Amino acid sequence: MFAASPLLSPYHDCHAPSGGHVITRSNGPEQAPENEYQRELAAFARDLKDLKLVNGMGYRDFEKLSTKHSLSVTLSASGVSDVMSGKRWPSRDFLLALVRVLLIQEDGGLVELRDSRLQQWDHRWRRLVQLRDRANQSTPLEVQHGSPSDEPAPVQIDFVPPPGDATLQELDSAKSDLREILSNLETHANDVRNEFRQVLNEQSRVAAELSRLAELLEKERNHNETLERQIEELEQLRAELGRQLEDLRDQLAEIDSDKAVLFEDESELNDRRAMLNFDWARYEEDRRARAEAEAARLREELTDVKHKLEAADRLIRDGQSH
Repeated sequence: MFAASPLLSPYHDCHAPSGGHVITRSNGPEQAPENEYQRELAAFARDLKDLKLVNGMGYRDFEKLSTKHSLSVTLSASGVSDVMSGKRWPSRDFLLALVRVLLIQEDGGLVELRDSRLQQWDHRWRRLVQLRDRANQSTPLEVQHGSPSDEPAPVQIDFVPPPGDATLQELDSAKSDLREILSNLETHANDVRNEFRQVLNEQSRVAAELSRLAELLEKERNHNETLERQIEELEQLRAELGRQLEDLRDQLAEIDSDKAVLFEDESELNDRRAMLNFDWARYEEDRRARAEAEAARLREELTDVKHKLEAADRLIRDGQSH
């Protein structure tokens, strides 16, 4: 992974195995360059993935949009995938093109290079390069266990498939119920995605402020108590926002899973409806064939009776003439 945050302070955001967040401080007066680099690197990748997640873009969309807007760098699907998975460190031009394409979803058009959000990513990329160059050794961090995090509330799906002997009308009603559930689920997904975007924006704001204060603290080197207290509070807030993002990621994943199950149920309902329609059509065809056969038999009987009546009529006339 290459991703991390722009937050540089003597404090570390530690994630306990149980899910809690604890703020601890390194033993030395400042972080070792390797620790600082790895920490920012991890947050850089995480924030880049979150930006992709909140805008809901597929890897092939990057190539299409970069070509459409004639960017200096072509964002191939494989290249973006390698960057997102941490297999490849992006060049500055590649990163800026990637972020510009992601921001198209938010702004509705290509942002200028002087856009403040783009400048912030450029600043983080340059700082990572500096940290990477001066990283020589790591300082072990003290990690404490926090309290367990709350599990995200599961999405309730109250769909019960109709019985095997259900009629066509019952299947239609079940399908209508299923589509309504899917519609509600999609609405819920949009709500979660909007909340995710809000939390992500707030986390970005906190990260930027924390980065500013951390750099100020690093320059001054005077261990200002007020400044350190502000950084500690922002670290704690960032940890809480990170937990909220994890919960929202879990909700989105669960929604996708529920939608897949419901789509399978809908497919099964369609198959059953098609089978019932086929059986009904075959029954109607058989009944029509029997009716036509009966009509033909009656026509033959009618013709026979008619002939007999004509013969009887001739016999009567012959008898009368004699």
